[in-house]
Amino acid sequence: MNFMPNVLCAIYLAVLIILSGNVGAHEQKTSITVVLANKNSGLFEISHRFNIHDAEHALTKLFGGNTDIINDPDTQMRFSEYIQGQFALRISDQLPIAISYVGHEVDGKFFWVYQEAPLPPSIPQIQVFANALQSVWKRQTNLVNIEGLGSIQSLRFIFNSQWQTVNLNPP
Repeated sequence: MNFMPNVLCAIYLAVLIILSGNVGAHEQKTSITVVLANKNSGLFEISHRFNIHDAEHALTKLFGGNTDIINDPDTQMRFSEYIQGQFALRISDQLPIAISYVGHEVDGKFFWVYQEAPLPPSIPQIQVFANALQSVWKRQTNLVNIEGLGSIQSLRFIFNSQWQTVNLNPP
C-alpha cells in the first residue's frame, strides 16, 4: 500500500487552505482608536490607527484622483482632516468635548492620527462617535478603547452605529 500520494495530497490541500486564507486576510476593514485618559497631563490622548492600504483606497473613493499617503504630505493632511471629522466625544450631559489635532504619521503599514482633548475633572460616563470610512465600506468596523479611567472599556462601531456610552468607574 502506497500512502505517499495521500500524504502529498493532504499537504497540497493544507497549503491551499492556508494561502486562500491569506488572500482574503485584509478583507476585514478595521480601525483601532485608543482614548487614553492621562491624569498627569489632564488630557485625553487619542490615537487612531488605519491600514495605509485602506486609507489610500478610501481617499480615492471619497475625493477622487491619485493618492499617495506614504509620500505626499497633502494627502496625509487630507486623510487626517477627514478622520478628525468622523470622531467625536461628549460628556453624559450632551456637551461636546473640544478635540484638538496633534499630528499624524506613517508607521510601517499603518497611518496614525493623533488628537487630544481636555480631561474633565469628574465624569461618570463618556459618549463616543466613530464612523470613519463607513461611508466608503459598509463592513468597516471601528474599535475604540477607553483607557485610564478604571477598567478598559471597548466599543465597536459598525455601519449606521450612533453615539455609544461608556460608564466610567475611576479608581
